[in-house]
Amino acid sequence: MMKMRRLLLMSLVSFLAVTFVAIGAEDRYKSIFDKKHVSAEGMIDVHLIEGKVWFELPVALMGREMLLGSTISSTSDNGNGIVGSKPHNPVFFTFTDERDYVAMRLIQSIQVTGNEDYSSGAIFKLFKKECYTPDSTAVVLDVTDLFLSDDKILSPFDKYSINTRGGKNERSESFAKDRSYVEGVKAFKDNISVKSTLSYKYTISGRGMAYKDVPFTASVVRSILLLDKEPYRPRIVDSRIAIFPTEKLFFDARYQGSKKIYYANRWRLEPSDPEAFRAGEKVEPVKPVIFYIDSNFPEKWKPYIREGVRQWSELFYEIGFKDAVRAVDFPEDDPEFDPDNLKYSCVRYMPVSVQNAMGPSWLDPRSGEIINASVYLYHDVIELINNWLFVQTSPVDERVRHTVIDDALIGDALRYVVSHEVGHCLGFMHNMSASANVPTDSLRSGTYTREHGTTTSIMDYARFNYVAQPEDAPNGLKLTPPRFGEYDRFLVRWNYTPVEAVCAEDEYKITSGWLSEALKSPALRYGKQQIGDILDPRSQTEDLGDDALKSSEYGIKNLKYVMTHLNEWLGDEDHDFSYRKTIYGEIVSQYSRYLSHVYYNIGGICLYERFSFDAGENFRCTPASYQKKALSFLLSELDNLSWLDDRSVLENFPGQEAYSSVLRSFIMELVMGAPSRTELCAMKSQNPFTPSECMDMIFEKVWNPLKRGKSLDYAQMQIQESFVSGLCPMAGVEYEKKNKKSLGVSGYDEPDAVYYEYKLLKSDCYGYLMRVEDLLRKGVRSSDPRTSVHCRSLLSQIENALKK
Repeated sequence: MMKMRRLLLMSLVSFLAVTFVAIGAEDRYKSIFDKKHVSAEGMIDVHLIEGKVWFELPVALMGREMLLGSTISSTSDNGNGIVGSKPHNPVFFTFTDERDYVAMRLIQSIQVTGNEDYSSGAIFKLFKKECYTPDSTAVVLDVTDLFLSDDKILSPFDKYSINTRGGKNERSESFAKDRSYVEGVKAFKDNISVKSTLSYKYTISGRGMAYKDVPFTASVVRSILLLDKEPYRPRIVDSRIAIFPTEKLFFDARYQGSKKIYYANRWRLEPSDPEAFRAGEKVEPVKPVIFYIDSNFPEKWKPYIREGVRQWSELFYEIGFKDAVRAVDFPEDDPEFDPDNLKYSCVRYMPVSVQNAMGPSWLDPRSGEIINASVYLYHDVIELINNWLFVQTSPVDERVRHTVIDDALIGDALRYVVSHEVGHCLGFMHNMSASANVPTDSLRSGTYTREHGTTTSIMDYARFNYVAQPEDAPNGLKLTPPRFGEYDRFLVRWNYTPVEAVCAEDEYKITSGWLSEALKSPALRYGKQQIGDILDPRSQTEDLGDDALKSSEYGIKNLKYVMTHLNEWLGDEDHDFSYRKTIYGEIVSQYSRYLSHVYYNIGGICLYERFSFDAGENFRCTPASYQKKALSFLLSELDNLSWLDDRSVLENFPGQEAYSSVLRSFIMELVMGAPSRTELCAMKSQNPFTPSECMDMIFEKVWNPLKRGKSLDYAQMQIQESFVSGLCPMAGVEYEKKNKKSLGVSGYDEPDAVYYEYKLLKSDCYGYLMRVEDLLRKGVRSSDPRTSVHCRSLLSQIENALKK
């Protein structure tokens, strides 16, 4: 009986305690929300109360995986971060229940163990549980610190912004909380967003800039997007195709050691009617890829931007999807739409004077599924297009011989730029070898170019047709890249064709076979983008044709043609000569580019992405005969620079130096680096072009006039000075030592030959230096005073270097 009474008493105490807690929680809930506030109901109910942000976080969302992204909505200075951009990758996280707190834990997504106990996630934020909702389905949290704080991974400062010169300058920032506040909140069924005004002071130090404690304010939208419970089944990808990868490192008993696997970055495209799709009918996807077009774009740009997006639907139609990629103007009557929300993919107008465009995307890190993508079009991309068209196509197309080029021509080029960036947003990397599949002479054919354009992929940096000559104009040439190339079709087919398989590994057995088959076609070769120095000469940027030497010769002929007609074509349209000055600079840049395209064939090794079971070769050395032709071409250009000093052009620019002298130094810098470039190729080639052969060719070109006892002109003196200054460090007679030259590629599984050293023996270089010294001693006795002084000066420099 006593035991029963005790049990009843304990039950009563527990009931009263729970009741008091519930009453206390309800009172606390009322005390928080009785104040006047703004609310938004959705995935998480969000409230803005007296400047603070409160969540009613459903208990059911504990442990669900989410993304938190930050977008710049407005800014006091686009030089720190541009309106519409996301300066940092979204944060992959989950909320977890930690007794009196709720933790926001960052999820480590690269390493996969198969055992979740190994990784609990780092705590990024910790929020105290203020109370539960009256029905106990959600916990109430003050999350103001998430939206009103200085977190580097959510910062409105872009590391690679204009003010840092692309990351070259140092910038430090200090958050001013007293000048920051929350503007508003929004909530929807699968996402929420909070808009904050954040203020800072920043200091920049570095070349060309010295700012200290400069005020800066940005309005930032931070969005939380709920990911699907089950991720999209990943498609395993490898290094044989130009598709952005999401890397995973598996720790699994099936592998004797950790194993890297790459998931293809791609949108979740599934047929809305699977049966009809299997039967070969064209069906719409369940979730099409939609890009919203910024209303701030000039109206005359918009049709071309829309077309640059929509044209990709043509390739998806070929694999069975109707209207898979869509372009929609910013809606004016949709209360949910917010271009700064992580949920919406947009083509954004960037009001800054940058000649560029970008196409980044953001992923579900579990699977590589693309969740959001943006195309950024900077305002001065139009100026860039104008310059490209004028410099590269004016010899053939008289329509572009103006300061202001017709809107239709500019618009079509803008369409190409947009389509290239949308390609990135679909998961496609650069294929820098695509343009090298086109025969150089075919670029002068109207029939060929109308059908194929200038490249086999618009994902190459293939520019306008600079190979076509003025006399080819009647052939009806196409001077711009194609709408799509064969490789673009292959990318869409490989990445987005549905495959019926049990798991990702089984699917890869099928898709890997597609890659092996594709390698049999030269047009489907993938050439990675190379960072820094160039090893593979067929995978260069902004080149055209399969013969770099011939293409560059055609390109240089056209540049000379433009120089000759510059005043005639522009006349009074360019009354202050500013456009002519710009074009002159572009001509010089283009010429330098053509020289580089040739140069990288010296010591070049063509790389082929293949596996052991694939047909073909791993690499191919550039033939020695072609390397010699390339070097001879560069050496001959040293004598052919006078066209850049055209007085009729330069007289328009008071104070403007002639670039021939600068370019002569540039060419000599290239050729003096050529011997070291040949080393790796010579080691791998059966018929090598050796460093010694290379140096002999250069030596003969540079010193032959002095050997023959001729008086030297200014150009020859400059060439010899460049030779000596380049040779001394190679011979080890100067303090500075050349470090290793690095090679890199954009992508993954880079080639083994990532580094090479200057292996031309110092003793060999010293021998060349001694030969030069002998020639200079003879040159001192020249009857020409200028030649004599020149030789005496160089001789003195060498003698001083030898003493160090």
